[in-house]
Amino acid sequence: MKRTAIDNLALKGLSLGLALLLWVAIAGEKSSEMGMTVQLEMQNFPKDLELTGETVNQVEVRLRASPGIIQRLGPGDVSAQIDLAGAGEGERFVHLTPETIRVPFGVTVVKVTPAILTLALEHTLQKDVPVRPRLLGSPADGFEVAEVLARPATARIAGPRSRVREIESVFTEPVRVEGARGDVTEIVALGAEDPVLRILEAPRAEVTARVRERHDTLRLENLALFVRGGAGVARPSRVDVVLEGPASIVARVQPDQVRPYVTAGSGSDAVVAVDLAGLAGVSVKEVVPARVRFTRR
Repeated sequence: MKRTAIDNLALKGLSLGLALLLWVAIAGEKSSEMGMTVQLEMQNFPKDLELTGETVNQVEVRLRASPGIIQRLGPGDVSAQIDLAGAGEGERFVHLTPETIRVPFGVTVVKVTPAILTLALEHTLQKDVPVRPRLLGSPADGFEVAEVLARPATARIAGPRSRVREIESVFTEPVRVEGARGDVTEIVALGAEDPVLRILEAPRAEVTARVRERHDTLRLENLALFVRGGAGVARPSRVDVVLEGPASIVARVQPDQVRPYVTAGSGSDAVVAVDLAGLAGVSVKEVVPARVRFTRR
């Protein structure tokens, strides 16, 4: 029993002696300094908060140690750590001290730059916004883009509350329609003007550009107004009709193919309708006047 106590005392003395020798060796050795850029690790980051504004990912540290230790230091041996447990929304000041820098044994932190970080924290917000398709180039001569569709038509974005509130839409990669004579469909990626924001779910959309023959308009003036379904008088008795359709068809329209009319049973304030004889693809864009006074005989 006594011998065991004596053995333990001897071991403790040996350990103390070795530690003292190690300290003397380190203290007696010349020290060196070096600067290093290290990654900033934010621990216990609140799930419902996000950083906004300038984000600091690295800090500069000044280290002191023996030449042998300094020469063996690598980027993975040193890191800066700050604890955000319990942080709330708003501006927060974080002080970087030597104690916030993780270093190997025998290394002393002399200086940290910046010494104070200003963190702006905001709650996360999600919002649905329209998808804005973008086109590149122009269709072939005599053709035009009549409509551009995106599927899905909206995308859900997420990010700091103030930044999400400012954005009105996201946009697609350009879809090339150069020289097209028919519809063009592509699946493309989505982007946002603010790089802080994220596009949730699948950040892609199918864009279809409806390409058709170029449309023209034609105004036919002073056309006689017919009465259907009975006898009566319309005032005024003549109207102007504006047509819209493929340029090749509109160019061949004759006035007798366009017959504006009112129906006798529609009342005294009659809506003018238009009958288009054999004009496929042509539509009525406007009638002037659109309503007339009708009197039965």
